[in-house]
Amino acid sequence: MRQLAKFAVPLIISQLVAQLMVLSDIWMMARIGVITMAAGGLAGSVFGFIFIVVMSMIGAVTNLLAIAYGEKQHNAGNDAEIRGILKGAILLSAMISLALLPLFYFLPTLLLMTGQQPEIIDLSMLYLHALKWSMLPNLLIVVFRGLAVSFGAPRSVLWASVITVMLNIIISYVLAFELDFGIVGIGYGTSLAAWLMAISYGVWLFRQPQFLPYKPWTKWFEYKLTNVKPLIFMGSFVALATLTEFALISGAGLMAGTLGAVSLAAHQIALQILSFSWCISYGFAQATSILVGNQFGSKKDKKTIIHIARNGLVLATASSVVIGMMFTINPEWLSQWFAKPGDALFTELVDILPSLMLVAAACFVVDSWQLTGLNILRGMKIVFAPAVITGVGYLLAGLPAAWYLMQTFQLQGIWMGIGLGLGVTGCLLLVQVSLNLNKLAN
Repeated sequence: MRQLAKFAVPLIISQLVAQLMVLSDIWMMARIGVITMAAGGLAGSVFGFIFIVVMSMIGAVTNLLAIAYGEKQHNAGNDAEIRGILKGAILLSAMISLALLPLFYFLPTLLLMTGQQPEIIDLSMLYLHALKWSMLPNLLIVVFRGLAVSFGAPRSVLWASVITVMLNIIISYVLAFELDFGIVGIGYGTSLAAWLMAISYGVWLFRQPQFLPYKPWTKWFEYKLTNVKPLIFMGSFVALATLTEFALISGAGLMAGTLGAVSLAAHQIALQILSFSWCISYGFAQATSILVGNQFGSKKDKKTIIHIARNGLVLATASSVVIGMMFTINPEWLSQWFAKPGDALFTELVDILPSLMLVAAACFVVDSWQLTGLNILRGMKIVFAPAVITGVGYLLAGLPAAWYLMQTFQLQGIWMGIGLGLGVTGCLLLVQVSLNLNKLAN
């Protein structure tokens, strides 16, 4: 457990630092006003939905690289396979980023159909059109991170995250307030910071002795569609699982938007706290997945895989319980942090947050279960069954429950539905993990 925790800590901190970038953007939007924060939150939900689904497909490169690295340790060699996986991920990142650009011009019509307020949509699109240019560099960062952590070098990921956040905060603040570009400046600041980091981190990483054989700017003939196929095969199921999860979260955000600007703003605050818990659980889950993948690829003792998987579940669950307790004891300070004093809607926001956080905190534990369960299974190349399970939990349980409970409990009802969806999914995934671990043991 100590080895797993040591490996996970840099990943957790990097996730928390990345979350700080999101929080800083929301804080800057809040300084402009609640309406701007609501618009930015809506845009963030839409972009986040698109990016996380795409990132899940590209992010499968980490599992493939971890397994390939384990095979390299067991058999020696294997550099060509690792280069093929890496370059396939880079090529797929570029293809997807270009293909998605036209989508942003159809989003206003789609948002109007969901019942969002026109003035909020206008502000949201200003932010989205600036933010869309961060898609490709952020995907490249995902690929480079995946190579680093699969080779057991997570510390560079931490420093890359810290530098990215610092760049984002400085550039976005200057563009938004000093140059008075407002929410548009925040979007362009995020995109510019992502490009600077992707280029600088890539150049630094592939100058390290450990990664010299995998430089992406050599052996251009390895950029071919056959190297994309394994990533698409595994990544499509990973993306499908993520798609259903974010269909639940984004669907809940759209429901919250129909309740007005205050409910939407409060929903975004609660969602950021859930994301904070997710960051820590994801760090343990990703570390577990990588270590399981290394062992799976190297064909070592199966008992070691079982030991790693169980420790990952214990650590993720314990951390989510602690976080849930932290934010249910005194949730009032959240409104003081995110709201702008003197805003006409400030009092309503203060009133709604405490009861909402009580409901949201219940989601933390079950969210850690589903997240860790998914990553353990991915470390063993098991992706089809988890994709089906998430579809059942999120789309057949969570979304209908959120819609039904919203009629009576308003925003709190939406979050009750989120919790139900996460709970059903988490329990089913734990059963799946148990079944597969028992097969390994036998």
